[in-house]
Amino acid sequence: MPPLSSSADATPVEQQILARMRRAGRGSVWHAGRLRGLAPRNTLDQALGRLAKKGVIRRIAHGLYVFPQLLPVVGEVPVKLASILEALNDDQSVPLVPSGVYACYLLGLVPILPTEVVLLSADATRVIQLADVVIRIRPAAPRYLQCAGRTSGILIQALRHIGDSMVSDEHLLVLRQQLSPVSRKTLLRDIESAPAWMHQWFRRIAEE
Repeated sequence: MPPLSSSADATPVEQQILARMRRAGRGSVWHAGRLRGLAPRNTLDQALGRLAKKGVIRRIAHGLYVFPQLLPVVGEVPVKLASILEALNDDQSVPLVPSGVYACYLLGLVPILPTEVVLLSADATRVIQLADVVIRIRPAAPRYLQCAGRTSGILIQALRHIGDSMVSDEHLLVLRQQLSPVSRKTLLRDIESAPAWMHQWFRRIAEE
C-alpha cells in the first residue's frame, strides 16, 4: 500500500487531515470524530474515504482508518489494539470500560490477550473484526460506567468476571504488584461505586 508521495492532488481538507496524521505518526488510528474542527462531519467522512481509495490510509472498519506504518521488507506493520481503542474512546460520551477477560488481562490476571475484547459503553453497540481479535462494544447501564476511565472501573469488571467465591490470594498478590500505590489508594475513594461484595477485596488490594 504505497503512501501518497505528494499532497498536490489532495483537496484542502485532505491536506489538513494528512498534516494532522503526520504529526501523530504512522500507526495512528482515525475517524471523523478525531478530526472535528477541520470540517463538517460528512465532509470529513468523504475525505477519509477518498484517502483510503488512494492508498494513503487503510480502512479498518466502518468509519475507522489507520495511517499505515510501512517497512521495506515486512510491509505494513499491524495496527496496535491500543491505538484502535484510543481512537474509539475519542468518539464516546463516556470512556469505554474494559470488561470480562480483557479487564483481567489489563490487570495482569491473565497472561494472554483474549481473542474477544469486550468494552462497555454508554453509546451504541459495535463489532469490529480484526485479524486476530474481535472488539465488541456493548451498551451498559450507568451503574456499570460510574468509574469509567479509572483503574477501579477495570477492577470492578475483572472481579465480576472472576466471581466472589473464586477470588484467591494469588489474585490479590498480582493486583497489589500490578497497581501502583497511587492507583491502589484511589480504590478506596471509589469503593462505594463497587458492589457490596467487592468492598473487602478493594480494601485488601489497597492495604499496604
